[in-house]
Order: sequence, then C-alpha cells, then structure tokens
Amino acid sequence: MANTFEEFTRDMRGLLADTAAGKGYNATGVDGQNLTYEFIQTATGDHGHAIGEIIYKALRYMRKRDPQDLLKIAAWAYLIYKHHK
Repeated sequence: MANTFEEFTRDMRGLLADTAAGKGYNATGVDGQNLTYEFIQTATGDHGHAIGEIIYKALRYMRKRDPQDLLKIAAWAYLIYKHHK
C-alpha cells in the first residue's frame, strides 16, 4: 500500500501500464493511444463506463477497505482526465 505520493504514483503506473497492457487494453503505454477506452467512449457517447467503474470501486472500498480499490478509482479518474475533450 502506498503511503507516500511517490509510492502512490508508482502503484498507479503499475496499474495503468503493466495491468492494462497485460489485459490488452493499451499496448502503447500510459501516455499512448488507448483504443479500448476510445471505442467504449465513442460507443456510449461519454465516460459512463469509467464513471460506473469509479462508483463500483468506491462502494467496494467502503465494504472491504481494500486500498487497491483506491488506486483503481484514481486510475479510472486519470483515464477520464486523459480523454476529456
């Protein structure tokens, strides 16, 4: 669990780079084009999927108190921020 901002950003990079690449979501890295996110955003017309993931992770955090959920909330928020137009 990250206790410093440096650890938090390291863990975030792990989620956004390693985990996303491993699942095939984004083969071009954290700052590269994310075709999966763009496709879902275009298909739904907005950031609804990402917002839903944030809400789900927040509710799950309240039940289980797993700090990984906080990192996932931040990762989804970053993706919304990155794709904000």
